Amino acid sequence: MEIRNKILKDYETESTNVLCACDLLNEGWDSPHTKVLFMARPTMSKTIYMQQLGRGTRRCPGKDDLLVIDFVDNANMFNMPYSLHRVLDISKYQPMAYVLAPENKRKLDQDMLFKGEKLEAWLDVPIDVDDYEIIDLFNWQNSVKDMISQIEFVRMVDVQSETVDRYIKDGKIKPDLSVPFGDKRMFHYFREESVRNIAKQYGWDLITPQNMADKFMKFIEMMDMSFSYKPVLLKAIYEYMDSNGRVALPDVVDYFIDFYEDRKAHGMIAEKPNSIYQKGGYTKKDVEKNILSNSFKRFEDMRFLMRCKDVETVEVNPIIFRKLTRKD
Repeated sequence: MEIRNKILKDYETESTNVLCACDLLNEGWDSPHTKVLFMARPTMSKTIYMQQLGRGTRRCPGKDDLLVIDFVDNANMFNMPYSLHRVLDISKYQPMAYVLAPENKRKLDQDMLFKGEKLEAWLDVPIDVDDYEIIDLFNWQNSVKDMISQIEFVRMVDVQSETVDRYIKDGKIKPDLSVPFGDKRMFHYFREESVRNIAKQYGWDLITPQNMADKFMKFIEMMDMSFSYKPVLLKAIYEYMDSNGRVALPDVVDYFIDFYEDRKAHGMIAEKPNSIYQKGGYTKKDVEKNILSNSFKRFEDMRFLMRCKDVETVEVNPIIFRKLTRKD
């Protein structure tokens, strides 16, 4: 900390002209005389990007402008990280051109470009440009705003998420747009017409408000009841739910614990040998994780059950709950 304070003091007195920081100085630090920013960190957070940009936007006597050298445009495929262009929704990128500047300066840039002139001086800084061109930036967020994500796709059809995921990996389903996140993860998007065509091709039914309750009951009738958490989850919900089909998640956790411990107390097998309920020594947090990652996920995939994380409740989809009868 002592060394860092000295470095920051040297920067303020201009004994040091350049600072390089990683996950430091994002907030709670102010240096109005900063005139140049090197934006080298890719981020998907607009808040973080604006915080970092704000390090150079303070006004200071003798400071007429701010130079931002933004390296994150090509930090990943499809220009995913935030850049000043994305923040300002500018789809055309011209190297060394103004992004934020008075209108007359930006117009001068465009006039020279249309005339075919090569700009020799942009700002009073030692930067040389060998060549420049206009590049279309693919802003995938705008492209997918009217499309259906893979998660939404799964919730529209009566098959499990693992099935859709496997079909995509095997090439049986081709997304209309795929966006890589990191080295291994991909986000897939589909047009609504594509989802309907895929469902028709593989004989999958679309889940609609009109047929959701019937699909729910059919799913329960067909599911495997041996060594399954799903019927225990349903028993817990119907034991504790209120008049709106909603139940507190801690009540579901307690029900699971009581159910399986009661089985063991009566000399029965609780679950499969590798189950936490059979092994013992688990915590309530372990049980909650087990519920949400197994039985609940199956129902959630098809929107049969929903979870509110803010108040830690789970509930039967109101569309289904309104149609269920005592016989059901």
